[in-house]
Amino acid sequence: MAAVPQPPRKPTNFLGVEEFPDDLVVSILGRVPCKDDRGSMSLVCKAWHDRIDRLIKTEAEAAPPAPAPPPLPWLLLPSRSRNDPAFFRAACVLSGCCVHPHHSHLTILPPGARFVGSYDGAWIFLYFDETHTHRLLNLRTGQARMLPEALVRVREGHRFVYSMVMLAATLSSSPDDSNCVGATIIARERDQAPDEFLQHPFNRWIVFWRMGWKLAHQLVAVGDVAAAVDDLALCLTEDVVYHDGAFHVLLTRGGAYQTLVCTPEANPEDPTALNVNGVVRRFMPPGERISGQNATVRARYLVVSRGELLMVVRYTTGADHQTSKFKVFRATTRPQMPDGDGDFPVAQYPWEWSEMDTLDGRILFVGYGCSRSYEVDEDRYPGFEPGIYFLDDGAFCEALMIGDANTRPYPCRDNGMWSESEGSIQRCFPPPNSSDYSPPVWLLP
Repeated sequence: MAAVPQPPRKPTNFLGVEEFPDDLVVSILGRVPCKDDRGSMSLVCKAWHDRIDRLIKTEAEAAPPAPAPPPLPWLLLPSRSRNDPAFFRAACVLSGCCVHPHHSHLTILPPGARFVGSYDGAWIFLYFDETHTHRLLNLRTGQARMLPEALVRVREGHRFVYSMVMLAATLSSSPDDSNCVGATIIARERDQAPDEFLQHPFNRWIVFWRMGWKLAHQLVAVGDVAAAVDDLALCLTEDVVYHDGAFHVLLTRGGAYQTLVCTPEANPEDPTALNVNGVVRRFMPPGERISGQNATVRARYLVVSRGELLMVVRYTTGADHQTSKFKVFRATTRPQMPDGDGDFPVAQYPWEWSEMDTLDGRILFVGYGCSRSYEVDEDRYPGFEPGIYFLDDGAFCEALMIGDANTRPYPCRDNGMWSESEGSIQRCFPPPNSSDYSPPVWLLP
């Protein structure tokens, strides 16, 4: 006798409230800090999507949502070739440095554009080598802004225009702010005639502009800036950051350190005008040397953290070697006391970089013009510890200026995180592909 067919078993509602209480769902979501990963989780099945949607609505009705923590940056990796834009990758730190495949942010990136820097709100500074143009692009909205392509200088009543290449940039506020001012570290193009501030291709200087300007303007040297202009022309422009109403530019020359504090001032009679006042702050040289180690300074970055200005020094063990160590210094004023150091009297060098023994709960992301500081918080960033995330931003402009057509000038391999607790480098990002046109960049969501 044939067996009687049995009706199919009723699916088990494993997401029912009794089997899977709300607090357990909330606990799971709390361990997935990345917004994109949460979105992917909601697509697992309809029951899971409906459950999450209900919890979000219930929480919103019960009480105003708590302020969301600032999202941590993503590492935006370029494709191997400027003619093959299909392999842009975005590695998310909140996802354990995993790549978000096919993210919408990557679909609007123009091919062949070199990453210059970034700004909060998913803005990316770009340089197009073939057309010698710069753009500011929002990867979230697709909005694009024109940026200056040349520098104008006024000497003895005459205007001189020089082509320029942006190497790093930052803003005083959102590009949508009518009072937004930009500051850019520039180099002259290889075919550009030398200038007294840009005698060699590797020389770098700082210029300023407003949104919509076709020409950037150099700082007008007055006061103590004018008195030090000869020295400034010989300095190396290392980094720029906006802090406390002014742009702070890090300048070095041998063992001498100084910051150029440039304050934009509004002109009530002409809101489109731009006046920038500069003040030089001279620093006593910090103790950068690492005792007993063959360590070479690879880069210096300025970071604003807890209302203070920090300098992060990045080390390598030699030419073409990868990052090995970091030191962090805080800008402080020196005690006013009789000078015991004849080479660096307090009266002439009133500032110093004081080395910090600990990050004190900070998570730092360093990059030229776009360094950021975050706070360790188990509720906001579960599993994160104090450390310094870094990317392979190269030797700033050297690859741009001397790159061989037969080599890839941007290896894109020196990315990772320095762990304070372990005192070592962790290569946490995906295996890199070298690029023939751009270094990686932080994407600041």
